[in-house]
Amino acid sequence: MQDSSVTRALRILDLIAHAGKPLTLKHIAEALDIPRSTAHGILRDLTRERFVETGEPAAYTIGIKAFEVGAAHLRVAGVGGVIAVELVRLTDALEITAHYAVLDGTEAVYLYKQDPPGLGVQLASSVGARLPAHLTAVGKCCLAWLHPRDLAAHVAPAVREGPGGDAGLAALADELAKVRERGYATDHGQVAGGVECLAAPVFDTSGVKGAVGISYLRGAEARAGEATEQVRQTAARLTSMFGGNNQ
Repeated sequence: MQDSSVTRALRILDLIAHAGKPLTLKHIAEALDIPRSTAHGILRDLTRERFVETGEPAAYTIGIKAFEVGAAHLRVAGVGGVIAVELVRLTDALEITAHYAVLDGTEAVYLYKQDPPGLGVQLASSVGARLPAHLTAVGKCCLAWLHPRDLAAHVAPAVREGPGGDAGLAALADELAKVRERGYATDHGQVAGGVECLAAPVFDTSGVKGAVGISYLRGAEARAGEATEQVRQTAARLTSMFGGNNQ
């Protein structure tokens, strides 16, 4: 069945939002397998409504209205100011990057990030970034407290259907059991070489809500015990604010 105009518009917005650079009409049409004339009409409407912006030479970037819609989600979710304050506190205490992410399908989506002053290296996480949940510390925290029957639906096809198949899922389930046991997760450069991450889950009344984590360059993990405790305390405070229970 052919996508509706609304679906195509949303797919275009999603592509532009995650591109990291301006995209031409040709690129958008080819990437989404949409006729150029159709894509041009949709982009014209999105530009007029300020969901998309154009530059010179003709290429498209995400617009201010799209930002407003995303910000509205954060306001409705009721997490904005509370999480931002806690990330600032965590970054100030450890002098390393802190972030907060949630699970969306098979990916961890980064909603907030706080860098320490003078950070010279851009680490893997950025606001709005999507990374495979099973590879990231924040994603593992979100996956670890899912019901076992729901795990496969939140794991990338490469794990479910790749050479490891069920064995890959079983190995991941074993790793997530260890995450639940110790109350935090780690990753060691699986997403970005040389970057270590540590995260702890945040709960609300319905279960795991997201995860708060830190990222740092390998070799800069001095005071690892202190860092782990600080992350867990931050997650516990957020859990308390959201009315959840530390599992």
